Amino acid sequence: MMELDGVVELGRRRRKFRKPLLTRPLRTLPTIFECPHCGARAVSVDIRKNERNEQGLVHAIIRCGNCGLYAEMWVPEIYHPVDVYSKFLDAYLEGRIEYKFVKEEKKVSLEELASGESIDANREGGERAEEEAEEW
Repeated sequence: MMELDGVVELGRRRRKFRKPLLTRPLRTLPTIFECPHCGARAVSVDIRKNERNEQGLVHAIIRCGNCGLYAEMWVPEIYHPVDVYSKFLDAYLEGRIEYKFVKEEKKVSLEELASGESIDANREGGERAEEEAEEW
């Protein structure tokens, strides 16, 4: 027992200091892959589990958003997108798969179209003003 200024402090065991455990984030499988044709990281895999063939395989669609590479495959239901991509990549590099290039058209809303026309009109007017300034 220690006595300081009339206050009695009882001694007790010191608690062990525990360092907080670092929690690491769980690793997830990728969903966007590298295109074997153009090299861009823009290949997405869509597995349609409701579309089956007579063997019980599901329909998978592989698309590149950059160059328009498009392929379809039938894969087992247990496959994840990363499994489909690796199977596609093997078949693509060996030349065993049919693929085509489909460029998706960009859909523009009416508001964007209306604002885009006004921007183009202003730009044309600005070009005319610059041409007139050059003449002087």
